[in-house]
Amino acid sequence: MPMREVTLFWKRSRIKHLDIGEMANLFKQAEFISYVKRVPKDIRIILKVNFCEGKSPKDIVGLQYFELLDIILEPKDNSDSYLILVKINHSVSNLNARTNGTSTVPGSRLDGEGLTYIIQGPPMKLRIVSTLARLIAQPDRISARSLDFNSSLDHSALSLKQLKLAKFAYDRGFFDIPKRTRISDLASEIGLARATISEHLARIESILMDDMFSSYDESYTDPKLVKSLIETITVEVENEDFNSVENMIQILSNIKKSITSQIAEVRHEDFEQITDDELIEMAVKEHEENISFIDEIVEEKFKTSSK
Repeated sequence: MPMREVTLFWKRSRIKHLDIGEMANLFKQAEFISYVKRVPKDIRIILKVNFCEGKSPKDIVGLQYFELLDIILEPKDNSDSYLILVKINHSVSNLNARTNGTSTVPGSRLDGEGLTYIIQGPPMKLRIVSTLARLIAQPDRISARSLDFNSSLDHSALSLKQLKLAKFAYDRGFFDIPKRTRISDLASEIGLARATISEHLARIESILMDDMFSSYDESYTDPKLVKSLIETITVEVENEDFNSVENMIQILSNIKKSITSQIAEVRHEDFEQITDDELIEMAVKEHEENISFIDEIVEEKFKTSSK
């Protein structure tokens, strides 16, 4: 089964305006080390953290979505880090666990630049998780790559032969602007037909472009997928306390804003994914129905939690 890796990045200046914004005020740095337990609503991970000045592990008590379970290692001096065991309860992390296929990997971290969230898994399941992350809080950057755990080329998208040919052409200036060599020159030096070299290089460029861009989340999201994600988030807070309901409502509010943007994009004259007027109106209607669906859920949850 093909595997992909998606990296989502938010600038630190933007994190403070997200539902996880309190993290930026608490942690100077926080690095994901490993999972300890991983089921929806009970995700336990080890973090390596450095606290902001004046902050300490006791301040995690007031942090949304985080629960401090244990301090594994305390720093010997201010330059060292804490190792802590925390429980996470957030819609993105819960969905990540629920897919039974995607997972967060080391390299995910909060640092001076911002929050880097790296997830791996099969393309379809990965798209579900990354779509939810994008709907809740639009990342500043999204990148993706293919993974090949059986390859000795550090997960290169190219085969060994393709990589050698690409390197050969690169060294001789084929990819320079202007080119320093022609396909016929490469073919003559290698001893293959010009058409064969041309076909191979075209295939290499296609693979690299697909690997770079195929898993970037499109600006447009299928409204049916959006509705499924809304339903999943709602289920996550069943029988939970009022704070969980408040958090869920905030997340749905962010999704509602994203859907509103989706409607504007669908109606834009340059939108190329849907060209038929009837299909455009259908997509708009489905998005508007999702907004109404969110409003109904929020109203119901507020009534329930206020009793």
